[in-house]
Amino acid sequence: MNRISFGHPSPRWGEGKGEGVFKKISYLFLILLLALSGTQCAAPKEELHSHGDLAPVKTYPKDYVHPLIEINLEKVIDENRGLRVLEENAKTVNDYYRAGVQEKEEGERLLKEERWEEARKHFGKSNWFLQVVLDYFSKDEAYRNIYGDHVVIFLPNLLVSDNYLKLIEIFKKLKMDEEIYWTSREGKKYLSFSLRNVKTEWAFQIKKGFEESDKK
Repeated sequence: MNRISFGHPSPRWGEGKGEGVFKKISYLFLILLLALSGTQCAAPKEELHSHGDLAPVKTYPKDYVHPLIEINLEKVIDENRGLRVLEENAKTVNDYYRAGVQEKEEGERLLKEERWEEARKHFGKSNWFLQVVLDYFSKDEAYRNIYGDHVVIFLPNLLVSDNYLKLIEIFKKLKMDEEIYWTSREGKKYLSFSLRNVKTEWAFQIKKGFEESDKK
C-alpha cells in the first residue's frame, strides 16, 4: 500500500539540508530589502527633498507681523506665474492655488482698466479655486513647503478676503448695492480666518479697506 505523506515535502534534487537553510535566509533578506525599498518609495514626493528631507521653513513668533515689503500681492503673483492652470487641468492643491492666484491677477488687471463685469468674473473664479484649496488646507501660512525645496507664501484666506474687497468696489460701480452687505460680511470672515494664523501688514491694510468701505 502506498503511503500518503502529510509532512513537509522532501528536499528537491540537488538541495541538501545546508543549501535549503541558506536559500531560506536569502529569501528572508530579499523580502526585508524590498520592504525597506517600498517604504522609501511610498513617501510623498511633494513633501521631500531629493535626499528625503523636508525643506526648512522658517518659523515666526505668534504675534509677529510680516511687513508689506516681505509679504504682498505682487510677490504672491510672481511666485505663481508660469503656465496658466485651467480648471480641467488642475489636479493638485498646488494647481488650484496657482489657478486662484492667476485668476486674481487677471481680475486686478481688468479692475485697473475699469472693465467691471470681466473683472468680477475673474475674482469670482479666483475665489472658486481658492475654496477648493481651503477644503484641504484651511489655515493660512506665511510660508508653506508645497513640494521639495519649493516654498511659497500661502494665504488662501487672505486672497479670498481681498477678492471680496475688490468685488465691493465693482458692485458699487455697477450700482449693485444689494450685493455689498453679503460680500462685505464674507470678506471680513475670511480676513479673520487669515489673521488667526498669520499676521501681515497686508491683512491689516485689507481690514482698513473694509472699514473705509463701510463708511461710504
